[in-house]
Amino acid sequence: MTRKLLAGPGWVKDTALHVAFLSVFGVFSGCGAAPPPARPLDPYGERIGNCIVTPRGISESLQARMVPIEGGAAVLGSTEAERAQARRDYGPGGDALFRGEAKVRRASVAPFRIDRTPVTNEAYRELVESCGTPAPSHELLDEGTWEALRKRFGIPFSYAQIQGFLWDDGVPPRARNRHPVVLVTHDQAGLYCAWRGARLPSGLEWERAARGRQGRIYPWGDAYDPFRVNTAQRNEGDTVPVGTLTQGASAEGVLDLGGNVYEWTSTPWPGSNDKMVVKGNAWTGRGGYGRGAARLAFARDLRNVTLGFRCVADPI
Repeated sequence: MTRKLLAGPGWVKDTALHVAFLSVFGVFSGCGAAPPPARPLDPYGERIGNCIVTPRGISESLQARMVPIEGGAAVLGSTEAERAQARRDYGPGGDALFRGEAKVRRASVAPFRIDRTPVTNEAYRELVESCGTPAPSHELLDEGTWEALRKRFGIPFSYAQIQGFLWDDGVPPRARNRHPVVLVTHDQAGLYCAWRGARLPSGLEWERAARGRQGRIYPWGDAYDPFRVNTAQRNEGDTVPVGTLTQGASAEGVLDLGGNVYEWTSTPWPGSNDKMVVKGNAWTGRGGYGRGAARLAFARDLRNVTLGFRCVADPI
């Protein structure tokens, strides 16, 4: 029997996806089944689980900032010539990159809406205040915790280098309100989207939003241009407020897909139980990434100052 769990505007209507997501927060229900035992239940506490039972729903202001993406045939994947060009766009050290991308193909994609920009610190603060979720703060990420993460994941940033990104007492640095929220795990990103009555995009949805109906290689066209997006070549050395670089927009007006922060998706990395597909490019990144077809594999409990997310929802 197929049931629609916690259905609401933008909520995923696939029962299997509900089971996988809700088991994380200990609020699974349905047909007498038990949640999968592989992952701990309700890791953030009862208050947060209760927040997800009754999603807030997408406010009119947030709906206005979501971009509708038409359904239908979409160009996905890449050719060997495109991957070779991506390695040249990356520059020295890119010889072995992009070889695992899917081959170019056409596939049907259902219509959806996607956030015009990555989720910001000020938007994520609403979840922290409403549900008591842990903020990416000095309290959560002390020096010892960060050093353990660095060692485990090979993160290049020292604790001193991430100080400017950390929150204090549930409040982000004032100058960063409009910067993308970073230092959140995959579960926390998914929780925020679910609380809004939305969800993380699948890798396919993210690629469709980046490429438009015509299948552009980069969101803005088929040639890499480091001055359209916030990547290493701009030498910002930091995130920038979302939507700053409008010249990097996709065909349908989605911003920051090609730079600023890498972005979580809801798609598991093929053959892995603990890694997820990550799309986009970051302020530290180089050419080749930020293409619709490019992807990375990040452990779902990774936190980094280069990694954020955006949400998608069903059509209105």
